Amino acid sequence: MIMDIQAYLSTVGNWVLTSGVTIVFISVLAVIALKGARIVSRRMVVMVSANKTDPEVLKRSETLGSVIRYVLTVVILVVAAMMVLKEFGVDIGPVIAAAGVVGLAVGFGAQNLVQDVISGFFILLEDQIRVGDVVDVAGKAGVVEKVNLRMTILRDL
Repeated sequence: MIMDIQAYLSTVGNWVLTSGVTIVFISVLAVIALKGARIVSRRMVVMVSANKTDPEVLKRSETLGSVIRYVLTVVILVVAAMMVLKEFGVDIGPVIAAAGVVGLAVGFGAQNLVQDVISGFFILLEDQIRVGDVVDVAGKAGVVEKVNLRMTILRDL
């Protein structure tokens, strides 16, 4: 009985000294990467809106910055989670394959959503329309009241 407990404690101790340290290291690097992503997105917003006083440019750059920050956060967290699962002894090959199949299915199901988000991103990035412009979209004309990634709100003339 005492030998079993000692063997168990020895096994746990070895795991903590090898995989435990690696998991802590992965977690610390993930936190640093998340802080870096936040800094990068803020700097991009500052670069885009430098010397611009138009509030719409500032809003557009903030929207783009938040999208970039969200994408970087998701990528960093998924990579860190996969690395931690590997340290726990989970074979991540099937997990990655299943995620690919699920991603493909969601991609087909949400094709219009993804298309809208990408189109909205480029509308904001290229400054194609702004708040206050008079536009004709899909046969509807009006003054643009709000623009974001998924929709443009018009006030009918």
